[in-house]
Amino acid sequence: MENEVKNGTLENIVPVSKSQLKRESHEILKLGKRLVGLPVEQLSNIPLDEPVLEAIALARKIQNKRSALKRHYQFLGKLLRARDTDSIFAALELIDQSSHAQIKRHHQAEHWRDEIITSGIEAIESLLTEQASADRQKLRQLWRKHSSAKSDARKTQISRLIYQEIMQVL
Repeated sequence: MENEVKNGTLENIVPVSKSQLKRESHEILKLGKRLVGLPVEQLSNIPLDEPVLEAIALARKIQNKRSALKRHYQFLGKLLRARDTDSIFAALELIDQSSHAQIKRHHQAEHWRDEIITSGIEAIESLLTEQASADRQKLRQLWRKHSSAKSDARKTQISRLIYQEIMQVL
């Protein structure tokens, strides 16, 4: 029975299985491991209190990567279970979204670089229709240098310069 009346009050009793508790515990443990693996600048964007931050810093310093680190992850999970993790998960979701956007930018830049190298001026003009802030003259100079380069090392160097120019625009 979900709703029972005891002593004149209505209580909601929602049974939680042992398996569900274990799944939640494992999720919190994975959250702790992920927090330890984050760079410091991303970690500063996540709402964490001082004991959790200290535990994360200590986990990074542990030399024995087997049992000691495993025990420390358990301790970090215990600390996190006592806190509201919804805001932490929300902050991690924002970090994931920004990293996905960054990856998408890199893929776009690689695509445009390859197009400019193979198609030349037509690809530059196509890029300019999408990104009006692109420097036509600089891209054309880089494309000409790439076309006239004799060695593979020089072509690779110039293709990197084209990529960097496109990344600035995107």
